Amino acid sequence: MTDIILHHYEISPYSEKVRLGLGLKGLAWGSVEIPVIMPKPDLTALTGGYRKTPVLQIGADIYCDSQLIMRELERRHPTPSFYPAGHGAADALAWWAEKTMFSPAASFLFAKRPDALPERFLEDRAKFLRPKYRSGRDDGGSTEPARSVARAFRLAESDADRRALILAGPCR
Repeated sequence: MTDIILHHYEISPYSEKVRLGLGLKGLAWGSVEIPVIMPKPDLTALTGGYRKTPVLQIGADIYCDSQLIMRELERRHPTPSFYPAGHGAADALAWWAEKTMFSPAASFLFAKRPDALPERFLEDRAKFLRPKYRSGRDDGGSTEPARSVARAFRLAESDADRRALILAGPCR
């Protein structure tokens, strides 16, 4: 039995980030598969209404938000470190990637594979997404999400940007 329990679902990219972090640290952990869409009665009772995924439970402590989870794992289990060169660049890159790239990347990927998610999932999430990403296309039907993703990956072609990506480790 382990004290670390991850409440997650398989297709969540944020859950995947935490699963990778747990693996990089070599930690034993328990898994609780949660529903992809509401209602999530067990998770709601555990978190007081927080609906996002993943949620990490360590004993009686509950951690919501993948970046917070990664920082807590690092605090409790400092070796091997997620941040061998410090937190600054890694945290900044993780924040930027999650806030600016997630919606365009998800829109781009799911536009290519619309069958990957059930219609109920898309309906549930639509109320939380910016209008231009609800359909996977920009307002005018442009390919801006795809261009945003491609632009970010081109940045990694320079040595400085490669170093920043490496420093970000599992917090990409």
